Amino acid sequence: MRRKPERDTRSDARGIGCAVVILAVALSGQLTGQETGMGDPVQGQKLFAGKDCVRCHAVRSAGGRIGPDLGRSAAKGSFFEIAAGMWNHSIGMEQKIRELNRVRPVFENDEFRDLVAFVYFLNYFDEPGDPRVGEVLFTEKHCIQCHRAEGQGGSAGPSLETLPRGVSPLRIAQGLWNHGPDMVRSMRRRQLAVPQFQGTEILDLFAYLRTQGTGRVAREFQSAGDASRGERVFVSKGCSRCHDVFGGGVEIGPDLGRLDLRGSVTQIAGRMWNHWPAMTEAMEALDMRMPIFSEDELADLLAYLFVSRYAGEPGDLERGRVQYRERGCAFCHGLDGEGTLGPPLDWLTPAEEMEQVVQRMWNHAPEMWGQMSEHQIPWPRFEAGELADLLAFLLQGLSGEE
Repeated sequence: MRRKPERDTRSDARGIGCAVVILAVALSGQLTGQETGMGDPVQGQKLFAGKDCVRCHAVRSAGGRIGPDLGRSAAKGSFFEIAAGMWNHSIGMEQKIRELNRVRPVFENDEFRDLVAFVYFLNYFDEPGDPRVGEVLFTEKHCIQCHRAEGQGGSAGPSLETLPRGVSPLRIAQGLWNHGPDMVRSMRRRQLAVPQFQGTEILDLFAYLRTQGTGRVAREFQSAGDASRGERVFVSKGCSRCHDVFGGGVEIGPDLGRLDLRGSVTQIAGRMWNHWPAMTEAMEALDMRMPIFSEDELADLLAYLFVSRYAGEPGDLERGRVQYRERGCAFCHGLDGEGTLGPPLDWLTPAEEMEQVVQRMWNHAPEMWGQMSEHQIPWPRFEAGELADLLAFLLQGLSGEE
């Protein structure tokens, strides 16, 4: 039987999607403009193609089908979550690469950092919502009782038929937020439940709303947000009085670094809306006004939160010391990093960056796998927090700078 020619998925790198290309350009100029320690997502996208990642992995259906689609997979969250996922996948990937007679990607300079930045930002913009589902939600969430669409609905709230077609989801989210006080009061008078959004519901609802407007305007380009401006918004709107981002000083509201805020920025905006009742009570107790956003302020705020979450929860040195011994690292590298079967770790210093350490681990993985298999040591797998702990020990404990 004649073998079907293999599709050249590298060409899909050019078709990963305009949204991702615009995302990378916008984010590299705006979101990573502050001192975040992040790589360059534009370069990361080039590496995704150049290192042949695209042959096995798709980004929202553009690319290979062998590995998971990175635009829809669990490769989301902080640097530690992405790096741990890549590490845990490395030996399975090594075996598949050998089976397919391909070359395993090796990274140098800042390449690993850039690739992780690309993967990190894949989730920033929304996947397309389903307007058919959104139409059902428009009724189920009681929007139709106050708002008019397609010639039907109430008149207590503004008509959504005047909403310009193609308006950005974040612009709708900002309008929903600013309209919140009036809307919540009106719904409570009518004894209606204030809507809550789960999963992709807010994306589906907004997809429906974006098809209903009668305004004939050009499709709006929504700013990706400016993280440095967003940090100022976080303070000026009073968010910092109740919330920290991986901090320890504010305990009124949840820490927005530790809170599970997965999903696109519009989904995060939906989570903010779900928090409305508790936030209202807390702000009333503090004699604060609910924040109102103008221009691109909501986009800026979400950009700040998105970027700030990259570094993740700091690791614990002592837990990392346990990881180093129990996962077999000490067997090959020595209790003090002096090196035995494996090379010494005398290159480690507190100035070394976590991306560089994981890059070396990645490049060293095939040799490590051979040694561990020979000595019947199980391949170490890490949860995000465990990898953070190990890196804390490597960078602070083994360096002698505890």
